[in-house]
Amino acid sequence: MDEAERVGRVSVTANVFLTLIKGITGISAGSTALIADALHSLVDVLGSALVWIGIRIAQKPPDEAHPYGHFKAESLAELGVGLIIILTSISIVVDAVNSLISGEKPKFELYALAVAIISALSNEVLARYKIAVGMRTKSSSLIAEGKHSRTDVISSLSVVLGLILVYFGYWWADAVVAIAISVIILQMGGEIIKNAIDVLMDRVDEEFSMRIRRIIEGIEGIKSVDFVAVRGTWRSRIVEVHITVSSEVGTERINEIMEKIERLKDSFPEIIRIIPVVRVSREIRRIAVPVDENDNYVGDLNAKFFKVIDVKSGKCWKIRNEFWNAQKMKGYLIAELLSKNGVDLIVVKRIGEGAKNHLKGKGIIVKFAEEFDLKDVRLNGT
Repeated sequence: MDEAERVGRVSVTANVFLTLIKGITGISAGSTALIADALHSLVDVLGSALVWIGIRIAQKPPDEAHPYGHFKAESLAELGVGLIIILTSISIVVDAVNSLISGEKPKFELYALAVAIISALSNEVLARYKIAVGMRTKSSSLIAEGKHSRTDVISSLSVVLGLILVYFGYWWADAVVAIAISVIILQMGGEIIKNAIDVLMDRVDEEFSMRIRRIIEGIEGIKSVDFVAVRGTWRSRIVEVHITVSSEVGTERINEIMEKIERLKDSFPEIIRIIPVVRVSREIRRIAVPVDENDNYVGDLNAKFFKVIDVKSGKCWKIRNEFWNAQKMKGYLIAELLSKNGVDLIVVKRIGEGAKNHLKGKGIIVKFAEEFDLKDVRLNGT
């Protein structure tokens, strides 16, 4: 049994005991606040049980049906805890309001005060224990449970205050404290639900993504880092990286870059998977544009001429399209012609699929544009 699971068992056992003792004492003393606190501890029991189950499922290795692992089980457990907390807080408010309306006066009992103090101390010990283990094991659900236990401390201390006020004759203080406790519970439940939904909806961890981006940008051979996204829980993260490398970078060097990206797992053990996407950029040196006799852009392979532009130098010249009226293999023949003239990209308005495939087969990129002005070509590339 690992440390996170052990905490779950300890927490369940402790909260079962606290629920029973506070519930019995609250009923005996007629204290709505103490009964509310007992319900709060009951929520802890259910919450700890859910967290325990979630952690066990999350630790399962990836399989065919779940290739990314089972880490979201922890977030489902968090979501369940949050929903239970909110429902409980609503129940406490209803009971407290009914007590105020009926004018029911609780009795002050020393043993009730003692139980509330013991509860506060016990919950503080539990909170520190859970948060410490959660930080060590990087368990977001366990940290959430620890914060929940910290609110239990406030809850129990509020009960102590309420009982003291009842002793001095302020009978309504007990119900008011119960409502105050429910508000604390409601806020905490909303925060836990938000955190769980963020993970389930694959919200990107922007801060961690920036850390990863800075490291990857320092790897030699990468032309640009186009996209970095980190998602998952605190201790189980999936990183997706899109990078661009120059066409001059060989396969061996690309493999070295990929290995360096994979080695991020050594520096960040919480990363369980890295999904790299490599794009090889091709430098556009020459562009072909279909034109008529007057150098007007026509955007069709049936044009009688092509204007060829050298992007770096800005020089351009016209070549005759000998195959503009060919009856057979027109796309293939034009692709051959453009390839011999060193064309990397052609701008057209429209093109057939066959001709498009022939051009791609020659490594020529097809770009669509309804209008084209030769002045728009940038001298340093496009």
